[in-house]
Amino acid sequence: MMSITLAIANQIDRIVPNATIYTEKIEQMFEEPSFYVYEINATSKDEIMDQQTRKHMYCVTFFPDSENEAIGIKEQCENMRNKLLDEFLFLDDLSIKLLDREAKTGQEELVFTFVVKYRVRKVETVSKIQTLEQTGGLKRG
Repeated sequence: MMSITLAIANQIDRIVPNATIYTEKIEQMFEEPSFYVYEINATSKDEIMDQQTRKHMYCVTFFPDSENEAIGIKEQCENMRNKLLDEFLFLDDLSIKLLDREAKTGQEELVFTFVVKYRVRKVETVSKIQTLEQTGGLKRG
């Protein structure tokens, strides 16, 4: 199964082609504009028939181009917020819809959070009956 973080990065690349996307924390010297994708938390809830509902909360942080004098930081964040709210609805690679999407503009960044929820089932490793031979007849016949 493809990593959810990679699927998110691929989807952002479809929405913002050639974007710089980080999936690991970088302390310094990162490019602007760029995105940083990370998982906040994950939960798993057991259900009947060996199924689980998994829920992952993710954050995508957008860092605008601070060197751009034509468009200010706030305006870049607002434009990206609208683009993400309008277009970042679904992960095509995993066929999963994004839930509970929320965008907050900070001092110099846009923080976009959402939930990915899906159901998994335990894979059975027990071999099943391949063939069944039956002999029989009619009773009192």
